[in-house]
Amino acid sequence: MKVVWVVAAMAISASAPAHAEDMAQMISQYRREHGLSAVKIDPQLTAIAERQAKAMAASGIMDHGVAGSFGSRLSGAHTGMAGENIAAGTKTWAETLRSWQNSSGHNANLLQARADSVGVAVARNEQTRYKTFWAMVIAEKMPETKAREAAAKGKVSARHAGVEVSESPISAIKNFVCKYVC
Repeated sequence: MKVVWVVAAMAISASAPAHAEDMAQMISQYRREHGLSAVKIDPQLTAIAERQAKAMAASGIMDHGVAGSFGSRLSGAHTGMAGENIAAGTKTWAETLRSWQNSSGHNANLLQARADSVGVAVARNEQTRYKTFWAMVIAEKMPETKAREAAAKGKVSARHAGVEVSESPISAIKNFVCKYVC
């Protein structure tokens, strides 16, 4: 069993910074084509996306919750509105971006009007069905003081491919149940 995990861990890799810049540039170009501002790479959002991509690759599962809830992963990132897109099995960034553009929920995240920052990552695990796992976090970054004020007023929200996410205990239970029953 140890050997399998070592091999799987060795097969997992994250995107290089230059590759992430290219991915952000493609997102920015798409946003400009829709009359929106460009986004810039943010180290915190990139770390969140990398954690998600690596967790999906390690588990072989494409799931928003595999690295913990999106809200908990965003904590401390000082964001207003934030969204996460994930994908698995697509071979190139262009193919992944196209699939998100063709999905209403994913596309809504790409085209968030207030977004100004993005983090993108890819991780691979050849031992899994999908092989390649992608994650993108796009958000409106806020200064720390403004983020604390917004959080205190309950104005910070997150989206998973177009679905509003609330981190209240009741909503967390409802989301968990619906994930497996609904």
